[in-house]
Amino acid sequence: MNKRKPLVIVILFLLILGVALFLRIRRLDTTGIWEDQSIILDTAMQWVNGGTMPLAANKSSLGFMHLPLIEYLYAAALRIWHDILSVAILTMISGMVAILITGWATYKVFGWRPAFWTTLFFAVNPWSVFYSQLIWNPTLLPVFSSLTFASLLLYFAHKQRPIYLISGLVGMACMIQIHPGAGIQLLSMAIIFAILRRKLQIRPLVIGGVLSMVLYVPYLLYEIKVNWNDVKTLLESFHDPVSFSLAAPLVSMDFLHAQGLLGSVKHIQFFDMCMTVLFGGSLLYTFWIIVSAFVQCPSDQEMKQKVTAFCILLIWFILPILFYLRSSHYLQMHYFIGQVPAHFILIGVCLDGVESIIERLAARARRRSFQHVICLVPWIGLLLLTLALAAWQIGFNMQFQDARFHGEANKETQIRHVRDVIRTANQLLAERPPCALVVASQGYNFEMSKLSLLGEFTSAERVVLTDGRWTVLVPESCGIYLDALPESKSSAWLAAEATVISGAEIHVLQDVWRFYDLPETLRSEVLGQQEERATWENGAALIYYARGAVIPGAGLPLSLTWTIKDPLPLDTYHLGTYLLTMNDQLVAQSDGPGLDSLQWQEGDSFITWFDLPVPQELSPDRYRIALSLYRWPEVKPVPFLSGENVLYLEDLQFDVGN
Repeated sequence: MNKRKPLVIVILFLLILGVALFLRIRRLDTTGIWEDQSIILDTAMQWVNGGTMPLAANKSSLGFMHLPLIEYLYAAALRIWHDILSVAILTMISGMVAILITGWATYKVFGWRPAFWTTLFFAVNPWSVFYSQLIWNPTLLPVFSSLTFASLLLYFAHKQRPIYLISGLVGMACMIQIHPGAGIQLLSMAIIFAILRRKLQIRPLVIGGVLSMVLYVPYLLYEIKVNWNDVKTLLESFHDPVSFSLAAPLVSMDFLHAQGLLGSVKHIQFFDMCMTVLFGGSLLYTFWIIVSAFVQCPSDQEMKQKVTAFCILLIWFILPILFYLRSSHYLQMHYFIGQVPAHFILIGVCLDGVESIIERLAARARRRSFQHVICLVPWIGLLLLTLALAAWQIGFNMQFQDARFHGEANKETQIRHVRDVIRTANQLLAERPPCALVVASQGYNFEMSKLSLLGEFTSAERVVLTDGRWTVLVPESCGIYLDALPESKSSAWLAAEATVISGAEIHVLQDVWRFYDLPETLRSEVLGQQEERATWENGAALIYYARGAVIPGAGLPLSLTWTIKDPLPLDTYHLGTYLLTMNDQLVAQSDGPGLDSLQWQEGDSFITWFDLPVPQELSPDRYRIALSLYRWPEVKPVPFLSGENVLYLEDLQFDVGN
């Protein structure tokens, strides 16, 4: 029996890893793609396509640029396979590696039983499965946080091998690059180093430190180029007013709950409560072990190592919560991914501890038959309860993935949809070499459009991004249009003026994205014989203006048609539309970029739509509709050739009842 035990243990772990892999491969292409992913993927693919190596990634919610490691990892996957699914596969593999690293470190320090429970709950945890599929900066964090934590655990509580210390330092540097919010764990590492300083070895400490600093060289070069603006922005964020809140422990606990992913699943509250009770008991057990050890001062070396491991575990888990008790920002789940894998190891060692307590109680029984009863009954009960909890989580993951596939979990555009768009767009562009691809979606520029990745995954010089709510572009040459915002103004315009390309529809959940043709021969028919109303000194000219009815309390629709006569300076321009009194007092205003001016090309035309918010209490009188073009963000008006900078489009008389 004893000879078979290692084989049984190996089979159990292989089964867990098989379940983990199944859950992470299943419906891998149904996770969302939005602006963040699109920017990161486009930047990585630009490098793969022969561009310069990126020195920074996308912009964070705090206003500074993320560090570039995420771009290098994504580019590595894209070099192997020029498909965004390759990045999802990379994320999935990183999630599997995180489980393997965690299970191995737990086994070496605590034994096979804690490793079994730790690996099981890590493998089936809903958030862990979700983050192992989602393309996003923070979702590569678990593999590096697991590596860093496992290295610290093995070095201080197992064997002082130099490779553990080096990999811990390098892993920490990668953690911070992937998501700066994980930087709080650098303080956890510093505290662990300070407490256990006698075990530190200078040589691996120096090597690990040097390798970590080398990882930051590209970003330092970037910051030098931008005069350290991002560092200044980050430092300024620390001056934001903070408030005390208990949200930190609650958000951290949510990592064990399924409610935040899909709340409509049966019995979700009950099983989430079970996880809360299980984890709460795990924390109490860990504190009890540490307190008992300090009281009893055990001389056993193995026990000392386990107590050291428990202390490292608690520091890793508790410090981020303490840090975020006072925060100036709304706390979100990904702020606490750096705690991984502490939740699961705490549960694993607690369940092992309960089993040990049951075994000790059984050993005290006088009769051997009683020993089996006392041991087996509670042990079987514990096993069934925990396996039932794990089985429910497996079922939840599958229900959530199915709901996501059918668009019931969220309405995000998914990997599979974007892959279909890329494939279809490449085919159409190859069939129509002179044509530009005009993408009408939500977000008018590279940073705001979830389809900005189409540039590098199709043909960057032929892709123009527009916001379908505000504008439609008519290229000088023929145009292929992707209507990715059904029921928008541009969608209605395309349905009226362009021709649907048969067989090129993309079904995106409940929507249908269509491709349209606007051949060069239809250009003059669409724009008509229109005369210039005004020409600005930067080369933009207004050639048509129309408006709707003036209705108090509603939007006054304006339609403006522009053409680009000369090459423009690389400036950012916004358009301002105004309803004024006859003595130029502002009544209503609507501003916006229209079409991103960095995409304006000589010979192109575009139509922009604005809605002036007419006040409900508008009094009968004469009014003016005016227009201006100005540089953004300086709000510096651009004059037109006659010298003025405000164009009066129309005087109108408003009477009650008109």
